[in-house]
Amino acid sequence: MDTRSSEFAGRVAIVTGAATGIGREIAALFLRRGSAGVVIADIDTARAVATATELQSIGPCIAIETDVSDESSVAAMVKGCREAFGRVDYLVTSAGVHLHKLVVNTSRSEWDRQLAVQLTGPFLCAREVARDMIEHDTRGAIVNIVSAAARMGRVKGAAHCASKAGLTLLTQVLAMELGPHGIRANAVGPGLIDTESQRDEMVISTAYKEAYKKEIPLGKLGEPIDIAEAVLFLCSDAARWLTGQTLYVDGGFLAGNLSLQGLADLFDETPMAHRAPN
Repeated sequence: MDTRSSEFAGRVAIVTGAATGIGREIAALFLRRGSAGVVIADIDTARAVATATELQSIGPCIAIETDVSDESSVAAMVKGCREAFGRVDYLVTSAGVHLHKLVVNTSRSEWDRQLAVQLTGPFLCAREVARDMIEHDTRGAIVNIVSAAARMGRVKGAAHCASKAGLTLLTQVLAMELGPHGIRANAVGPGLIDTESQRDEMVISTAYKEAYKKEIPLGKLGEPIDIAEAVLFLCSDAARWLTGQTLYVDGGFLAGNLSLQGLADLFDETPMAHRAPN
């Protein structure tokens, strides 16, 4: 018997950006590991409801429409979780938007939107969840999804790299401030993950993925389950003395000294908005 199937029994998780991709896999794994409830928090209501309905075959799961960049929406998300499940033990911030543009071609609104979702959003979510945890003396965990881009600049990635680098340091501050309350804060940094959105040539080209894959020591792209496993490890009791850390799950990509400068011409100028955070 796999004892991991009950390791999160009685525990409740909120996963943002969980209607699709990595977030969805994280939510599903929480349920497969025995979670007492999972909130699919996503701005795409229809997809969130569809995902929650599907995952209910595994365990208790609800959808809450959430714009992570909006304070009132985030507060309603936490309130809805407590009303539905009576507690909040884990927060995973997986919501994201992508923008591949040169700095000189990036509008202020495009820059602001990416930082609003990928940096301000996790701040708002962590703040509200931490307030709830402290009020109810919950010794929980927060895991932010950052990116290999937090460590390595790339052409056409200014807003993405800046937001993920900022989120990495925010995670460290959360660990310092919340540790005295028994709340841990860590991050997972995916490399390039083979999600449905990433298979769309309008999102990222096959040529770019193949060039990127050649720089991965393990020789292949990651899968959503690779990130989900890392997230649940950081939430589990096995990581009880880990906080303020960023775990890069990238097949060894960052072990080298690759500069993405050489791949710049494989990006187009189309602004993109999807939920794959890496």
